[in-house]
Parts: sequence; structure tokens; C-alpha cells
Amino acid sequence: MNTRQRGLTLIELMVALAIFAVLGVLSYRALAEVSTSRTRLEDGFERWRSIGRAMQRIDADLLQLVAPAASASTTANVQASPALLLTRAASGGAELQLLRLDEARGVRRVGYRLVDGRLDWLRWSGRDALGEPIVEPLLGNVRNVRWRFLTGGNRGDAWPPGERRHTLPDAVILELELPDHGTLTRFIALR
Repeated sequence: MNTRQRGLTLIELMVALAIFAVLGVLSYRALAEVSTSRTRLEDGFERWRSIGRAMQRIDADLLQLVAPAASASTTANVQASPALLLTRAASGGAELQLLRLDEARGVRRVGYRLVDGRLDWLRWSGRDALGEPIVEPLLGNVRNVRWRFLTGGNRGDAWPPGERRHTLPDAVILELELPDHGTLTRFIALR
């Protein structure tokens, strides 16, 4: 009786190793893709959180915007700073300054400025924009910021309008142009 023990041939062993190798490569690629997707999602969530925080800061400041009543002393004083002012910053971009009611300090001036693709929050110690403000980065990777003002159904690109330095618009329209998300438009009603 001739009994042969049956084992794996060299070809069967090579086929089995090839199958395991293909499964290993596919598993590795799948895990790498999951890791990359997770990182990309976390970065996207963090970007949207920072955009939300910036919008919340802007909303809070604009909703606490105050316009002092124009009196004979303020109308005679040409230097009296308006409650809301859109100017050009030294960097060439638009700078919005406003008077905000602060619980601890009373009325103080704050502002927003775009510098080198970064939206900064500016805070002065008092009502007027005297000296250098405290500058805090608010949002990075910003291509452009446009401020528009809605008054009586008309949109304007400048504020204050003419001699009405202490009036406020009905709404402020903020347009943030972001390279990764397009243009975000926010209407903040002031009345």
C-alpha cells in the first residue's frame, strides 16, 4: 500500500501568499483613506467653528452698537467720532469701526480689519480711535471682506452718509469671501 501524504505544492503556496498580499494592501489603503478622511473632516469642522466664532463676535458687537444722541456740542465739534465708520486701513482694505456698549467699560470703540488674508478684531480703550488698538486675529484665510449698509431699502457701500454722523443703518451686510468656501453673506438687522 502506497500512501502519499498530500501537502501544499509550491504554486498553491505562492497563490495563497499573493491573495494575502493583495488583501493586506487593500486593508492598508482602506485604513489610510479612513485616516485621511477623518483628518480632512476634523479640519473642515474646525474651519466652520472658527467661521462661526468670527460671525458670533461680529454679531455681538453690531447688536450692541450704540449711537450717542447728537447734541449741540457734538454737532459743533467736527472731530466727534461717528457711531459707525467705514474707512480704509493702512493695508488698503476696509476697516469698520463702531461704538459698542461694554458692560465693564461703558461705551468703547471696536473694529474689524483685513490684513494679509486675516480678519482682525480691534479694540481701543475708549470711545475714540486714539492710539494703537489691541489687535486679536479673528479669522484666517480670508480673501476679501465687504461691508454694506441698508437704509430705507437702499444699499450703500459707505458709512456714515454725509452729515448724518450719528445715525445708524437699518442693517449691516457682511460679505466674507473665503477661498475654501466661497462668499458668505450675513445680514445683521440693527432695528
